[in-house]
Order: sequence, then C-alpha cells, then structure tokens
Amino acid sequence: MNFRINDYKLLQTNYDPSREVIDYGVRMVGAPLEWGETMGEGIKVGIIDTGIDSDHFELKNRIKDGINTCAVGSLDNIEDENGHGTHISGIVAAEKNGKGVVGVAPKADLYIAKAFDSEGTSNFEAIEKAILWMIDKNVDVVNMSFSSAAGGRAYTELIHKLYANGTSVICAAGNEGEQGENTIGYPAKFKETVAVSAVDINKNIADFSSKGSSAEICAAGINIYSTYLDGGFALLSGTSMAAPIITGAVAILHGKGMLRYGRRLTPDEIRLLLNIYTEDLSGGRGRDKSYGYGFFSFGRIGLNDYVIDEIKKKYRPAYSGRDIISAAIAIIASGL
Repeated sequence: MNFRINDYKLLQTNYDPSREVIDYGVRMVGAPLEWGETMGEGIKVGIIDTGIDSDHFELKNRIKDGINTCAVGSLDNIEDENGHGTHISGIVAAEKNGKGVVGVAPKADLYIAKAFDSEGTSNFEAIEKAILWMIDKNVDVVNMSFSSAAGGRAYTELIHKLYANGTSVICAAGNEGEQGENTIGYPAKFKETVAVSAVDINKNIADFSSKGSSAEICAAGINIYSTYLDGGFALLSGTSMAAPIITGAVAILHGKGMLRYGRRLTPDEIRLLLNIYTEDLSGGRGRDKSYGYGFFSFGRIGLNDYVIDEIKKKYRPAYSGRDIISAAIAIIASGL
C-alpha cells in the first residue's frame, strides 16, 4: 500500500519574521476568541507527516518528542526535507511571541512522526509505526494530511485502535475534487476520522477539495501562511492546510475540557462539538458532499444552524440551560 502527502501548491516563501501575523484561516476559525481561556496548554498533538524544521524559532519550544519511521535516517531524525510537515506544524502550534506567525493553539505540545520522505511518499509499515507510537505517547489528537487509495483490514484496525485509545483523528479530505464527486481517500474516509474540506476566504469550496459522503467539516485551505523550511514562512494551498486548523481547534477544545472538567474530551464529544460549531453552507440541506456539515468556527457558539437545530429537536433536555460543551457531554452520555 502506497501513501502520499496530499498534493499542495507552494505559492510564496518569506524569510522576514519581523512582524507577527495571525493568518486569515486562524482568524476565521475564531481561535483568538478562545486564547483568553486556553491556547492548548498541555494538550498533546500528534502530526504524522514529513517531519519538522526542529530549529525553527516558532516551533522548537513546542516539540516535545519525535520519531522517524521512514526507512531512511535514524529514529531520532525528524528533520523535514519537504516543507509540508513544517507548514502543518505551524498552523497548529506556531508560538505567539510577537514575530513570525501564530498557530491555532500556540501553546500545544507537538509529537512529530516523520513517516514521509523528501518526495512526500511513504508505506504502510512507516504509517503503522507512526500510529502505534502516537498510541504509546497517548496523544490527544492526531493530524493526518495524507492519502491512500485503499483502506484494508490492517489499516482499518489500526485507525480503530487509535480512536479506541481516546485520540481524535483529523484528516485532510484530499485534493482530487476536480476528478469527480466521490474522491475522498483514506484515512479521511474511515468512519472514526474527521474529514476536513478546504474553502477560501469567502467560504466557497476550493475547486481542488475532494468530495464525498465522508466530508464532515471545512476550514480555510487557500493561501495559508505558516512556517516553512530553514526558519522561513510560506503560503500554501490544499486540504492539508485546512486539516491542521481543525486539529488546532481540537487542541483548544481539549484545553477547555481540562480546565472545566479535569479531563480531555472523548473523540465522540469532540466530533459532536466540531459539528455543533459549524455554519451550514449547504443552503439548509444539512451535510453535503463538499462542505460536510459546514464551516467550523468558535465564533458560531450560540448561533442557530442545522446541527444545533437538530440537536435541540432530539435532545432538548440534555441541551437546555447548558453551555455548549456541557450540552455535548450530556448528549453523548445519553447515548447519542
């Protein structure tokens, strides 16, 4: 079984860190609204990708552990030779330090598995080792911005094991949208994972964003500014860039769970919260093959949309009089 990081477009590189930028994708997801309560402190975020620029001033303090599962290089060599993994890491957790760029959860802890080579290719053995390592490290959420054409029993069991460990699995939907109406690959297609589509600044679906019944939510994925190789920064486009925005948001949700309830949230609770916080972009039809349930943002709290309306209809006793996180926990406990 062959794996590739999702194709992406490198639009521009920039090595001037003199000013701090909060990218439009981070603003659209509403992350700054939550930073007063939590920036993801103490939350373990796993990233399975091409590695990371471990000396980058925005990332080096966020890296807590790493492993190289590729056939090439030593086990502790997680240096990125491609750029994809470094860009994703910055979207999740680039530090808020007055310069460079800011991630969605700028105090989250990064656990890096370098499973892809410089060409962005991998195999099942490398992916398996990376996922088992994430389980061993007991990470709270894992970002997977890569695809394969097939699932298979061993792969299915592996993802289920990760999910059963209590780890939320956030995946890029893929960049095959122009090739048909059912183009989402694996792992985004697994039932345990959250498939993230890409939209532009106007919340229009990207032409390249893969489509299918597995599409769940969407986030900005065009011209996203984040960290890059050699201590630099770059603009990249792809569902690979949308997924880590959601991964960072999950880190914030876990941070809120730890502060309010003294525990991380379960994958089912996280999934419900992600869906509750969406803006329906389907014209009132609910979940569709492009946008999923819609555009995720913390700024959606308390606003009526398709998901909240449906929850109120079916689970009003659990929802009534509670904040949105408590409502989600009560709904899951009631057997949703």
